[in-house]
Amino acid sequence: MNINRIEFTELEKETSTSDKSFSEILAPEYGKVYIVAITRDGCSACARQEPRLENLAKAMVARHRNKTVFTRIHINRPPSSEEESLRSKNLLGHYFYPTNLILIRTRDRGAIECYKNIAPRMGELKKIIESLIVVATAIAEDTG
Repeated sequence: MNINRIEFTELEKETSTSDKSFSEILAPEYGKVYIVAITRDGCSACARQEPRLENLAKAMVARHRNKTVFTRIHINRPPSSEEESLRSKNLLGHYFYPTNLILIRTRDRGAIECYKNIAPRMGELKKIIESLIVVATAIAEDTG
């Protein structure tokens, strides 16, 4: 599998027991582009995006080897509760599902969010990832 899966509650716990933000946890290394999909149970758009994102992840790994990291943060939504979804919206700063983020690590600002969109087209995501690989590589090579 080319996409790591993290349950939201695991990420929430890690952020609450450390001094790191979710982006610091998800984007720990220089020179890589971190693509994050925020998904939820019962989300038809999430289900439609899943195979497309998997194909994009395979293509990016084949082309760029270890320069990209794909992660799915999954939110559970029992029929009787929106609680976890509401907490994820507070912690991750999103509203709709699926939301895609792209993070990179910088020298002076730590992990930063370079892109956020709701169910983007994979062609758009691919172009942005490839542009940010150049940026992330330059940051990793800068010893400044």
